[in-house]
Amino acid sequence: MPEPGLKPSSHATADSRVIPASQTAIVLVAHGERGGVQKNASLAAHVGAIECDRTFRFVGGGVLNGEPELQTALAAAKASGAQRILVYPMFMASGYFVDVKIPEELRNAGCDDICEVMSPLGSDTDLPAVMLARAVGVARKANLSPALTRLLVVGHGSQRGAPDSLRATQKFAALVRGRGVFKQVDIALLEEEPFVRDVLKVSQLPTVAVGYFYAPGLHAAEDVPKAISETGADALYTGSVGENSATTELICSAILGAAAEPVSESSSVAKATGQKSSSGGLKRFFLGLFGIKTT
Repeated sequence: MPEPGLKPSSHATADSRVIPASQTAIVLVAHGERGGVQKNASLAAHVGAIECDRTFRFVGGGVLNGEPELQTALAAAKASGAQRILVYPMFMASGYFVDVKIPEELRNAGCDDICEVMSPLGSDTDLPAVMLARAVGVARKANLSPALTRLLVVGHGSQRGAPDSLRATQKFAALVRGRGVFKQVDIALLEEEPFVRDVLKVSQLPTVAVGYFYAPGLHAAEDVPKAISETGADALYTGSVGENSATTELICSAILGAAAEPVSESSSVAKATGQKSSSGGLKRFFLGLFGIKTT
């Protein structure tokens, strides 16, 4: 019988088994914030929300740069006696940190044989719906009609020219654009073209800017508001993904889905697992709050 909160998987085979949640540890990993009022507070909040459910053997979090250290969280997860550790990257795109750095950290911790690295937060298929609902709420609170307003998706970008952040931001914007809620949907980046200051200047439409960042660190909490202020743009800012309480629901749903998946007996751990979408009902709920039709 499945444990509370877990639905039985339909993918189990004779060569696989589902490890119970009571034997599964969860570790959330983020880059680590360089600025903002409360460094890594979003990570702590999400860890606390998952931990209070008491579904899993251990729930912890760590960052690649700063504190709490990822190695400390991994050591605690391993010491808990868990048979399986699900590692959830709080990143908006795959790339060096998700594909190279995190697996390296798992090997250094000596627990890579029981770890599964999930797809990053930014790949969750319901994230656009959640962020769109937030943007619509901010617009309407300011008496702005989304149909007459521009939505600006602000991503990180890369000074080194790595394409992952740009592609993820473009893909996210395209998904939101396809909903047809806002009159115009553009993207802007902080560390490469199109730069946010330039994009803020080119439209006469009132703008709602959404931060395509996980946490309210230096970029989300300081750079974007500063750009809006210095350009004098008619723009409102929703904040980062991690500041949206609905994001916690997406994370929990993805983790529960991954935990319900079987592990092959012939290979003790999968190195990566695809992002589980949160339920379609969740998507319809958030969009329905603002009268947005789903397809």
